[in-house]
Amino acid sequence: MTDTARAAAARMPSVGRLLAAQVSYQARLLASGRAITIGVGLPVILLIASHGQHSNTSATGIAGYAAFGLTLTAWNTYGVRLVAAREAGVLKRWRATPLPHWCYFLGRILATVVVAVLAGAATVAAGVLLYGTHLTVSGALGALAAFILGAFAWAATATALTALIPTVEAAAPTLMLTYFPVIIISGIFGAINEPHWLATIASYLPAQPLVHALGSSLGHTAGHALLPARDLVVLAAWAVAGLTAAIATFRWEPHRPAQRRPARQRRQPRPGDRSHQPAKGGHDAPTSLPFAGCASTCVDHYEAIEPSG
Repeated sequence: MTDTARAAAARMPSVGRLLAAQVSYQARLLASGRAITIGVGLPVILLIASHGQHSNTSATGIAGYAAFGLTLTAWNTYGVRLVAAREAGVLKRWRATPLPHWCYFLGRILATVVVAVLAGAATVAAGVLLYGTHLTVSGALGALAAFILGAFAWAATATALTALIPTVEAAAPTLMLTYFPVIIISGIFGAINEPHWLATIASYLPAQPLVHALGSSLGHTAGHALLPARDLVVLAAWAVAGLTAAIATFRWEPHRPAQRRPARQRRQPRPGDRSHQPAKGGHDAPTSLPFAGCASTCVDHYEAIEPSG
């Protein structure tokens, strides 16, 4: 190893710092969008509207709307933003940096888990504050575990699905079309009359086990299981399957390469015009890339690669 390589390696942040910085940055990006307002505000509005003048509400009702906010963020908001970043060439630029590929891949999913858990927790907090729902410490910890596992399962599966979405315009319709039928038959908005075979299918999808696990945690009483084992197994299976499929199918390159604009014709310089004189050395000065020199640290160039605006 040369002295230059040793110096570059010494200047690189640790893997833990890179992952933490990536999670923090991607979480700020996801939470700064207007779509996250829907993931937090819409479930609370529906919770209030569905109960009207009732002074209290059941743990199952709160669990359904909390799961709605979580899944809406982890599936639709995250999926659309991931497709938009890929088609805009942002993922391609990230891939060209010294940041390990797995670090960006995992950091983006973990950031989505953080934001989705906060969205679901906001609905639970609204239920506790507005309707006086009793929440024990063990129930809160159980709900947090269900939130994290459910958010990871939905985000990992959404990552795998984005590989099949060719354009930004197709992202929202595709994600919505695969989202609403699942949450409706899973009873997120309340129980519905459905055939036995459809109810059986819903029990193996990631929405119904999430609602059951949250309802069991929020309404936990002594002598009953805090989290049903079957629900945890189903959510864990979706998390593993989604992550495996996402790793195998993840796309860094856009489906449609960006079309280059035709080069502008340079006008002939007039005598005495110094605006078109070449730089010193006889050549035009090169334009530096926004992330040039990021071998020292990728953290300082996050804004240049993926702007928050």
